[in-house]
Amino acid sequence: MLLLAGLAVLFGVLFIQPLAVYIVDRRGLRRFPSPSYAAVSSFWRIIYNLRNKHFLAIHEAHKQLGTHVRIAPNHISVSDPVAMNDIYGHGAGFLKDAWYDGGAGEFRHMADSRVKAEHQQKRKLLAHVFAQKTIANLEPVISDTVAILLAQVEKAAASGKPMNMRRYLNYFTIDVFSRLLYGETQRCLQRGDDIVTAQSGNGKLYKAPFIKSLHDATIINTVLGMEASILGITRKLLSWHPYKKAGATYDDIIYYNTVKRLNANDTEADDIFSKLLVDNKGAALGLKLGEILAECSVMMNAGTDTTTAALTNTIFLLYKHPDVLARLREELDEATGTSLIAPYETLSKLPYLRACVEESLRVRPASTMGLPRVVPKGGRLIAGQFVAEDTTVSVPTYTLLRNPDAFDRPDEYRPERWLVGENEKAKMSKAHLPFSTGPRACIGRNIAYFEQLLVIAALVKGYDFEFGSKHFELRILERFNGNPDELVLRVRRREWV
Repeated sequence: MLLLAGLAVLFGVLFIQPLAVYIVDRRGLRRFPSPSYAAVSSFWRIIYNLRNKHFLAIHEAHKQLGTHVRIAPNHISVSDPVAMNDIYGHGAGFLKDAWYDGGAGEFRHMADSRVKAEHQQKRKLLAHVFAQKTIANLEPVISDTVAILLAQVEKAAASGKPMNMRRYLNYFTIDVFSRLLYGETQRCLQRGDDIVTAQSGNGKLYKAPFIKSLHDATIINTVLGMEASILGITRKLLSWHPYKKAGATYDDIIYYNTVKRLNANDTEADDIFSKLLVDNKGAALGLKLGEILAECSVMMNAGTDTTTAALTNTIFLLYKHPDVLARLREELDEATGTSLIAPYETLSKLPYLRACVEESLRVRPASTMGLPRVVPKGGRLIAGQFVAEDTTVSVPTYTLLRNPDAFDRPDEYRPERWLVGENEKAKMSKAHLPFSTGPRACIGRNIAYFEQLLVIAALVKGYDFEFGSKHFELRILERFNGNPDELVLRVRRREWV
């Protein structure tokens, strides 16, 4: 009986209620165009997300229907760059939508906290950890891990066997961020796999795949959040699903590493974890274990997944564009000599290297989905059109970064577009926001840039990579982030080295 009652409620919420909302139209949303049946059912979005093509469906909808598109019964997607400040800017007052409840646990972390005061407190707690000055002090950790990555690339070059660079770059980010967070690497690079230790709530230790556990968890959390009002039902109905079990496995991986680090009882260690135990004056913060687990979970998620995407995409784009690769190598050779692992201070001053990274983030952003916010009381004017209160709105990142008014030939990878005058660059920067903007912009972007410059420079200087076919294209599989598919390449040592 309970199952039948649950299914009846599910049917009503998913089909009857949205249709009634569409017909009554109290918020005046019917005037916004929508693709297919999106205006009357969230299934339009859910199906495309399960196909890993949600961002492409949204992009095509905007190309056909304009800047303001209704992508769900109560969700307006706005592709106009002006909407970034209107929705996400400082003082805008738009709070996070209930979509963030899809993956939230008992304790909220900085990314899924929907209460403004709570988010501000969490961000203040970690702001100094992710400051550029602090990250610069962590350069030895990143450089050492780059050296291990290069050793594996060298082995592949010597053996003549293809190498899955998408996987090895992911092993790199797991090892780096584990070292930065917990003070200890997972040794994924040395082993050539992502099988790490997990610990269940009853204390049982077991081995589990880090990457698949994280990716499968993000798929189901993203989908469930699209119908947040019935999470109490859908979580129970889908508790058997392998993706939900994957989420539990990822939690166990974080639990094992967090408890292990906590038991070390070292508040003076040079890692991020120590900042969760004491403040910068040495006073104990007194966070509950659940709070610490939540923050570690999101940091290992964001610190590995998005940077892996950025690194993989940049390698793909550089070796797909030989003219760009040649120009970048010329700049690197002149500035760094024969050193493969150059100092960040040197690399940060190379304009074309930075332009290649920026252009990669634009053409193939690590985060492709529009982040949902709720229109405050009284409604708001968003990019020139009024949207009623309590309506969910978002700016689709992938589409924003291809805005034809901001970027000439927006679908092309052209790093030189960033080597222009300040006026032209300012025009592009209004739409070039791969890490979002405002008080909830990505706090870890400095680490992401730091890693990208060191890794890309080392690989480009030292090695030639070849695709299996000259027609090869790297797919983007959008779960929540826009994850690149596997990137299997043949490797040769660059002749001059």
